[in-house]
Amino acid sequence: MDPITAIAVASTAYNAIKKGFQVGKEVESMAGDLGRWMNAINAVKTSHSKAKGRRFGSVEEEALETFAAKKKAEQMENDLRNFIVGQYGVNAWQDIIRIQADLRKKQKEEELRLAAARDEFIYNATIVGIIILFISLTIPIIWAIVENT
Repeated sequence: MDPITAIAVASTAYNAIKKGFQVGKEVESMAGDLGRWMNAINAVKTSHSKAKGRRFGSVEEEALETFAAKKKAEQMENDLRNFIVGQYGVNAWQDIIRIQADLRKKQKEEELRLAAARDEFIYNATIVGIIILFISLTIPIIWAIVENT
């Protein structure tokens, strides 16, 4: 996701979270908005670090876009952290960060498991294909030998 799109998603989710807090909603009831916001913030940070290594396009424009998106994301993150710490205590934000890290780790493990399963399927399909090819080439030869004897 590019930084402009990511910051737009983050801003929309952030505004929904702010409105929820203003009307007294609990954090738990805004889990979807928080999840969208955290994913978008992660995308902004990731795109900022990826943009540093790119060699094509307008470097200055891209640098300014990613920098502005990163700073806006940091400001939203600080505001949200301050609210959650004020509402739920000092350890609440660390709990959210820890849960987020655990979920990312599980997601990465699942992606690796799916990639391994896909690789195993491709390997098995290739072996079966080679066996079928071998048999389909061998049967006519054996048939020809049997017919000539």
